[in-house]
Amino acid sequence: TERKKHCLSFFLAKELKFHPSCMTGDSTPSYLLDSYRCIPRLKKVFDHYEDMKYIVMTRDPVKRAKSHYEMVTSLDGTPEQIQARGKEWLKLTFEDVIRLDMCNMKKSGLIPYWDIDREEMDMDAFNAFVGTNCEDEAFRAYSKDHVKMGSGSHSLISRGMYELQLRPWMCAISNKDAFLVMKLETMKKVGVQTTMKKVFEHLNLPYYKVEDESAKNTRSYNEMTLKTEHMLRRFYAPHNARLERLLSDEEWSGDPWVK
Repeated sequence: TERKKHCLSFFLAKELKFHPSCMTGDSTPSYLLDSYRCIPRLKKVFDHYEDMKYIVMTRDPVKRAKSHYEMVTSLDGTPEQIQARGKEWLKLTFEDVIRLDMCNMKKSGLIPYWDIDREEMDMDAFNAFVGTNCEDEAFRAYSKDHVKMGSGSHSLISRGMYELQLRPWMCAISNKDAFLVMKLETMKKVGVQTTMKKVFEHLNLPYYKVEDESAKNTRSYNEMTLKTEHMLRRFYAPHNARLERLLSDEEWSGDPWVK
């Protein structure tokens, strides 16, 4: 179809036929969250989707949330960057946006185990709900109603619920070795070159030294309050444990972001 040809043109599909040793790719963080739309489209466009490689870079979800808020509310950057960030959060505090997303998840039935006002987790309710068809349906409802196109100002908290986002992808792709899930904190610890060596191995590509190791898209901002941080750590702790069980290797043993 024309749509399929249009999508493949961004990946230089025609040129790759003459250069089979080369690869092209796409880097879009929202794909992980927006599986509701992305997986069906992926299957329509790429006949070889089972043979593709998928790389997921995670970060401490508490720090990720603060960084996300500061990025989309920053007025630094090109007009195109500022437009892509959206304007929905410009007049809201970090705490306002946390509550907004939690209320959206609550309305969709996605976090019945979390008391927003008391900031408490009901672990019995959590264990009874996670991994069920009810959770899957609630996640689809949340994605349909609250994951926006054309704006980065959405899903502040749900983006840090990594197991919830990874599970649809790992159910859709039968080859679990197709996925490489990494932590930003590990890259900072072992260095860019060691991290990229792992990436190249995953892609079956020869090692290539990355010349520019400098951090990109960085900015300075005030730390969140301890009250907010402690609340978010309570919320994310059982979700991090779910991620550990899903990935089940040494790097992910225990809560990967416990201080």
